[in-house]
Amino acid sequence: MPDSEKVECQNCKQNFTIELEDFKFYEKMQTSPPEICFYCRLQKHLAFWEFGKFHKRKCDLTGEDIISLFSFEAHFPVYKTSEWYSDSWMPPEMEYNPSRLFFDQLSELQSKTPHPHQFGTKNTNCDYSADVWESKNCYLCRSIANSENLSYSLRDIRCRDSYELTYCYDTEQSYDCTYCFKVYSVKYVFDVRDSFDSAFLYDCRNVSNCFMCWNLRNKKFHILNQPYTKEEYFKKIKEYNLNSWETVRKLKNEFAARVREDAIHRQNMNTKLTNSTGNGLTECKNCANCYFLENSENCKNIFRGFQNKDTQDATAVWKTELAAEVVQITQGYKLKYSIFCTNCRESEYLDFCIECENCFGCVGLKKKQYCILNKQYTKGEYEKITIQIRENIKSNGLRGQFLPLKMAYVGYNLSYAGILFPLSRNEVEKIGGYWEELENASTENIKVSEYVDDIHDVKDDIIYEGLICQETNRPFNVKLDELNFYKQKEIPLPRTYPDVRTIKRMRDLTLIKPFPGKCFFCAKEIIHYYPPEFGYKKIACEACYLKEVV
Repeated sequence: MPDSEKVECQNCKQNFTIELEDFKFYEKMQTSPPEICFYCRLQKHLAFWEFGKFHKRKCDLTGEDIISLFSFEAHFPVYKTSEWYSDSWMPPEMEYNPSRLFFDQLSELQSKTPHPHQFGTKNTNCDYSADVWESKNCYLCRSIANSENLSYSLRDIRCRDSYELTYCYDTEQSYDCTYCFKVYSVKYVFDVRDSFDSAFLYDCRNVSNCFMCWNLRNKKFHILNQPYTKEEYFKKIKEYNLNSWETVRKLKNEFAARVREDAIHRQNMNTKLTNSTGNGLTECKNCANCYFLENSENCKNIFRGFQNKDTQDATAVWKTELAAEVVQITQGYKLKYSIFCTNCRESEYLDFCIECENCFGCVGLKKKQYCILNKQYTKGEYEKITIQIRENIKSNGLRGQFLPLKMAYVGYNLSYAGILFPLSRNEVEKIGGYWEELENASTENIKVSEYVDDIHDVKDDIIYEGLICQETNRPFNVKLDELNFYKQKEIPLPRTYPDVRTIKRMRDLTLIKPFPGKCFFCAKEIIHYYPPEFGYKKIACEACYLKEVV
């Protein structure tokens, strides 16, 4: 076993290194070392994590009207979630054919097997949402839990009565927030904690009544980082006319310039780490090259996860141990090459299976054991056939490869890969993926409203009219509770489609590529995660950041 090995990525042709500890992990998991680099692996994983577009369609079992990220052209049947979890249907099964490629057989099985129209349980009035759990009254939200009265939000936990949150915890009465924790009544903020009644903040902690500020700690009544009396502060705030869309547009540009020129940027966004590398890590130990990972140990090459252990090359994993090459896994154990599974163990090549153990190449199974392509076998038969399948995969040069892109749930352009690793249609089809055409957005029979600069000049009857996105020309609507929220919080009407705003916030947050640089203050060589196009002037090492800011 080599100490380390440099490998040329078969996709991008860049070199990457497989370390001794990686070889030990792959040997333990009985998987082959990767032939493509971390970013190419992540790109493929994200192609299986759908962002999608919400469609009105029918349940393929009952004909009932449903709303789903899966269109009528989905390459598998779509059942209403409650029907999928019921006993009213049986998953199809196939007998393994050694003369055919295993991946072709698995793809065929997927095309025959129903998938639930939504992911998530115990929700109320969350029809226009996906991957939502134990939440209520959420609209156009994705990947949220234990939340209420949210709209246009992504990856949030325990949030309520807010709009346009991305990666927020315990946030209330707020708007346009990214990477915020325990905040109340804030807007236009990024990386803020334990704060309230403020706007236009960057990297602030425990502040209140602050406006256009950065790097503040334990402050109140500040504007542009300068202190004011309470009376002076509120008088000055009134002069800004935040009701106006044009004013807010100018302030966003001005604040972005302040963040570039004046704010001090810590080299990463990590908190409470032990021997770990990456960005957006919280309370992790012995985790390498991980991003937006929390409370995890002995992990490597993970993008987004929580409470994982001894897991590598994974995306969106929760409370999982000893997993490799998996996407969207919850409470998995010894799981490989699988997607969207819950409580599955010692299995590989699974697609949306629940509480399965010792299964291989299965789709849509619940509480099964010793199944191959959904067909039941004895333990002895299972072990004999899986050896044959692994040899088949290896002999065709496919050992160690993730599922083929044709098995992705939605088109590449509607996946997270399409957002973070955009490709043209021809490029997608060249690598074996598919493109999902969006229906033409028509304004026929829609009364289109003109944009009004001041939110208080907007009439209530606008809820019966449409607005046209200034970037995509797609029509969108404003709900009555949304309009009331904007007026109460002095927020001008947005001028782009909700998904456009969500995607922008996600891109602004997803800082996953390291860059070499020097600390602005001490000139020490550092690794940071801010692309050159951000133009940040004051990037600091951990020690200088703590000295200058905290």
